[in-house]
Amino acid sequence: MAAAGVNAAGGGDLPRIGLRLPQYGGGWSEIVAAARAGAERGVHSLWVNDHLMSPGRTPAEPAFDALTTLAALAPLVEGPRLGVAVLSATHRPAALAAKAATLIDVISSGRMVVGLGAGSHRAEHAAYGIRFPPGRERTAGALDALRVMRAMFGSPGGADLPGYLAGAPNLPGPVQAGGPPIWLAAHGPRLLAHAGREADGIVAAFAGPGEIARRLAIARSARPDGLPPLECALYTYALASASEAEAHRWLEPEAAHLGTTPAALVRWLRTTGIVGRPGELRAALAAHAAAGVTEAILVLPSRVPPEAQEALLDAVAAPRGARAGGDTAASTPPAPLMPQGPGPRPAPASADERPHARHNLTHLLVGRWIDEGSGSRAAAVPHAGWWTSPDLAGAAAPAAGALPRAGVRRGERVAVVLRDGRPWLAAFLGAARLGAVPVPLDPGGDPARLADVLDDCGPTAMVAEAEAARAVRTPEGCALLAPGDLPGGPPMAVAPVHPGDLAYLVYSSGSTGRPKGAMHSHADMRTGIETYAAQVLGLGPGDRCHSAARLFTSLGFGNGFFRVLGRGATAVFDPVAPTPRSVLGTLARHRVSVLTAVPTMWAQLARFLARHPQPEAFAGLRIGVSSGDTLPAPVARRLRNDLGVDLVEGLGCSECSNIVISTRPGEHMPGRLGRAVPGVEIRVADERGVAVGEGEPGRLWIRSDSNTSGYWRRPAATREVVFGPWLRMGDVLMERGGVYRHMGRSDDLFKVDARWVSPTAVEAVILDHEGVEEVGVVALPDEGGLARAAAFVVPTSGWLDERAQRSIRRRVSHALGHHCAPQRVVAVARLPRLPSGKLDRRRLRAAESHGFTATPCAGFRPRRPGAPGRPPGCSRPPS
Repeated sequence: MAAAGVNAAGGGDLPRIGLRLPQYGGGWSEIVAAARAGAERGVHSLWVNDHLMSPGRTPAEPAFDALTTLAALAPLVEGPRLGVAVLSATHRPAALAAKAATLIDVISSGRMVVGLGAGSHRAEHAAYGIRFPPGRERTAGALDALRVMRAMFGSPGGADLPGYLAGAPNLPGPVQAGGPPIWLAAHGPRLLAHAGREADGIVAAFAGPGEIARRLAIARSARPDGLPPLECALYTYALASASEAEAHRWLEPEAAHLGTTPAALVRWLRTTGIVGRPGELRAALAAHAAAGVTEAILVLPSRVPPEAQEALLDAVAAPRGARAGGDTAASTPPAPLMPQGPGPRPAPASADERPHARHNLTHLLVGRWIDEGSGSRAAAVPHAGWWTSPDLAGAAAPAAGALPRAGVRRGERVAVVLRDGRPWLAAFLGAARLGAVPVPLDPGGDPARLADVLDDCGPTAMVAEAEAARAVRTPEGCALLAPGDLPGGPPMAVAPVHPGDLAYLVYSSGSTGRPKGAMHSHADMRTGIETYAAQVLGLGPGDRCHSAARLFTSLGFGNGFFRVLGRGATAVFDPVAPTPRSVLGTLARHRVSVLTAVPTMWAQLARFLARHPQPEAFAGLRIGVSSGDTLPAPVARRLRNDLGVDLVEGLGCSECSNIVISTRPGEHMPGRLGRAVPGVEIRVADERGVAVGEGEPGRLWIRSDSNTSGYWRRPAATREVVFGPWLRMGDVLMERGGVYRHMGRSDDLFKVDARWVSPTAVEAVILDHEGVEEVGVVALPDEGGLARAAAFVVPTSGWLDERAQRSIRRRVSHALGHHCAPQRVVAVARLPRLPSGKLDRRRLRAAESHGFTATPCAGFRPRRPGAPGRPPGCSRPPS
């Protein structure tokens, strides 16, 4: 007899329960044992993935493919339905997939369910020589597969579908009338609408109740009258345990296999699934059921012992309102595994890991200076006046109290959409003080981009000024707070946390696609403070530090905020958007000793001072820091030689919340990044992590104590970057004698005549030209479709004649080789930039559709003799 709750219908407290079988990293006997145990406990369905290799961080391990596994299980396990979540339309011809699914339906006596998707694992396709089409083509392929399956299921005697099937028999026919149900994996409007019209249900992976409700609304609105109600399956990680110590014990084998810790693995699992005590698991599943989920496919991490599955089934089988394993009833707020609210936690094995306020990042940045009696010095200068460490604590305490009034609990996200200054400090430190997860975001950026990031991180509250709040749609279930709401909360003490608890998210600039939220723990800040800030910059009391990069960027967040406060220096803020004039004013007004900026701003400062000399501009500056992109050697020389700036260059990333490669004060290495920062291990290697030879280009691999545990709710993106203790970045470097040179991003480099071209190297040469103010280089196809370098130039005089174009090409050809010389030299009024200030090469490559002319300058006609206008042979930059 089925245990209470396991087979509950979607309209009850819980959805029907399915179990994903342990098909990776183990053996056949483990799969059979797990399936039989699930069947004995009355689970509604058993599921497998459609992967030929493990989709996780360790692909070279045992992996049981979907259709073979289900066919073998069907006669061995009776009762539960058998499903695949989801069948990749790219892996096999649709007719072959339909035939296999039909036979499994026959072998299992009508228990087959087909989850169908477009395919997403790029590395798997490459490994097995399977073509990985563009996204639009994969979507079309999934819809074609759905129609082929429908035709073959419905006409087993001979199916016809123009262009696909011509009297194709499918015998023996399926046991289920009309064939196995087909549930389409869909999240975009187009696929959701098709699912509503043509499928039996949808599959949603790692989605919250609000997102589930949004998808179902789109699919249901397209559903024709007369069709059965649409099913909805949630695919999610799940782990239920009586204590954190028990969960850590279960996860030790998988954590060791991945080269991480059980605590870090738990933190990552919570972003993609439900991890907690039984009551928390039931409450979360009930919320999904209320949003429309009819079946929950629960996925245990690999290599957990059988008792973890038993505990999971105990959790979902517990009677409503009853106690299970000492846990409170589901109607009572449960004590979560990773704390989100007050309440005692089981004592951990190590006293060093016991929850304590000193592990909270606010103690590292603020509280310890008060404890040491040195909190009276200026910690922050937010444009007007200044705050000491006690002032910062005094602003954070009521802010922490205001957030629970808005529904924020510990562990939940708080979007900080504010300009740099006092409210930003109060909001960020207040959220961290509560034990919530602050997320700094751009208050003045593109509203569509901000809305996308908000949807991704799913904040419980957003702190924003009225203008920013009006510009963007507040996510469903997200409370909106104004800066003026923060001082009115009841003061709250610093929340005790574990060092490995999730503390903050830093979103990437989006230079490689959709922005991703890198997850960081409370302990991660200490690495950047004790390595780069202390041993490279030498920050300490007496330094006044200003970052022209804003606090929502990784560079500004580090060098403008936490590394400064963490070293007892003074952080100088300015709420206005940085310009050369405003930055120089801040330097003079606050006697700034350390200035951080992206290369774009440093270049603007150099040009501004060349036109408006101010000999005293950098008089009080001890160090200038350039990071976030490659600083061209000509700009560095001007700053050092003409303006006397001791410039330190480096490379960092939001994924490790630190600068990892840097020159040192007094070191002049034009065009080079410098050496590895103490405490950070760097490797230049191929895609697999095998080191390349000295002087050869390779991917940047980073090993640091501050490495992210992954991207928020982005498991596929995490698998591309996180490899145990190492991060595999998209940057391409070359190393000689321990000194690194940046070649660009892996997707920015291109080949001409079988030789690599580095856009950053070409840009550095072009910037040495007297007629060039800024330049961006990308690959564009020539008339024959071959990739060639194209240079988009902002001229110093506003004009670019044919002689200058030829001069630029000759200069690059002489310095780097003819293959690097730009075939096109195009004059533009400005270059597209990301919010961080980095060059947006993706927009530059799509120049025609973004208002940048892609016509070669040489194609412009000179003016007619005697006609007014520009000089002969010159192209005017587009406005």
